[in-house]
Amino acid sequence: MRRSYLLLVAVATLIGLGVLLTAVSSLGQLYGAIALASPLLAQAVIALIVLALAGATGVLAYYGWLFLRPKRKRVVTLPQSPDQVAAVSLQAAQQQVSQIEDEIARQALAARSEVLTARLSQEVGGQTFQIVVFGLGSAGKTALVNALLGEMAAPVAATLGTTQSSQTYRIEVPSLSGLRLSGLRVRSPENAAVLITDTPGLLEASALGEARSQASKALATAADLLLFVIDNDLHRVEYEQLQALVGMGKRLLLVFNKRDRYLSAEREQILQRLRERTNPLLNSEDVVMVAAHPSVAQLPDGNLVQPDPEISDLVERMLSILRREGTDLIASNLLLQSQQLGEEARSLLSIQRQQQAETIVERYQWIGAGVLAATPLPVVDMLLTAAVNTQMVVELGRVYGVEVSIEEAKALAVSLAKTMAALSLAKGAMKLLSVGLQATVATAIASKLLQGVSAAYLTRIAGKSFIVYFQANQDWGDHGIQAVVEQQYQLNRRDAFVKQFLHSAIEKLT
Repeated sequence: MRRSYLLLVAVATLIGLGVLLTAVSSLGQLYGAIALASPLLAQAVIALIVLALAGATGVLAYYGWLFLRPKRKRVVTLPQSPDQVAAVSLQAAQQQVSQIEDEIARQALAARSEVLTARLSQEVGGQTFQIVVFGLGSAGKTALVNALLGEMAAPVAATLGTTQSSQTYRIEVPSLSGLRLSGLRVRSPENAAVLITDTPGLLEASALGEARSQASKALATAADLLLFVIDNDLHRVEYEQLQALVGMGKRLLLVFNKRDRYLSAEREQILQRLRERTNPLLNSEDVVMVAAHPSVAQLPDGNLVQPDPEISDLVERMLSILRREGTDLIASNLLLQSQQLGEEARSLLSIQRQQQAETIVERYQWIGAGVLAATPLPVVDMLLTAAVNTQMVVELGRVYGVEVSIEEAKALAVSLAKTMAALSLAKGAMKLLSVGLQATVATAIASKLLQGVSAAYLTRIAGKSFIVYFQANQDWGDHGIQAVVEQQYQLNRRDAFVKQFLHSAIEKLT
């Protein structure tokens, strides 16, 4: 690249010298000719010419320097830390949310984005870790929460679905006071805390139980750390949930509860089997055993005693994770929730744009029908169809955030019209619709309506094809425009649709 610059400079210098020598010779001749009449006038003319040449040379030199100078590489600063990546993702999601026209949906998503923004902007001094206890009903989730809290906070029973709604408890954890998150700072050790949420059980029978189960899954996806509680071998539904949560990037511990029911040798076998089954989803140390609410024991003297919970292995593992992975846990969770928010916003936007686009197509199909119904030609004029399609393309582009010029829209419309002609869609449409019209209205009326109805039908196929094009980011796909048009034709020639379309056409055009 540098050699090219030097070569250009050398060529420009030689050309400049040649022009300069020619100019000097020409100026000398001009001066001599004028000086014969008036030396003073000759000097003034030469001075003006020299000044003009100097100015032109300066302008050429400036723009030459701009052209020849090495281009500065644009430095794009990419987010480095997890919390910066989460912030960028959240900002993109918020932009998408702002485009949603449905006020209720927009407000709901905006409220979620505000919660994420608030949590992302918190200093770690006020930051909390969100831990969710998750699993089947009666697996011992509430008992485990009670044990972690150090006191009974909810009723413990063996009935399925004891916890009817989620309950959140706050635990101060002084041993986390030295934790530091990237880009955030700890203000005071007293503020480090953990929020533990007890959720309703999965697979509760009844519609209400299903709603609670869905709420539990939503809470699980929002957790920084998830405690997945079981009290037996993993059921199929539990394993599927485990796979789904790990697959979306959730950090979790598999907690086998009620270990007090087994002998020491049996515990080791159970633990080994669980670790083998969950490999490679989980690290072996992330599978632990507890006895959150041990069974009452009888002393030799006949007295009954309630043993203390056996949760030390779990607590030790939890604290180890929070100390070593606290930064990534929170940032990764915020990133995941931001991405989910963006996906929901994109889904709503896609539905919104689809509805707007279909409204435009329906409007233009009847415009096309009106234009061509007035044309005395016996067949559909594809050029007029392309003219109608041109404006339709412009409006569809705006719906999908693309500014399409009239020239570009015209080129797209003509290209699609040629494709439809190559596929003989006009003849096929007229044949298909004429049969339907004759079965619906009198023959004389049917023949008068046929051209307009065919125009509307072909405009609809064109519009549907353009929607596919814009949804794919202005791409006709691997098989090109012909495959898209042919697919839309097949979708819109089904009997049920044709009957409904003809019914609407008769109402519009008669």
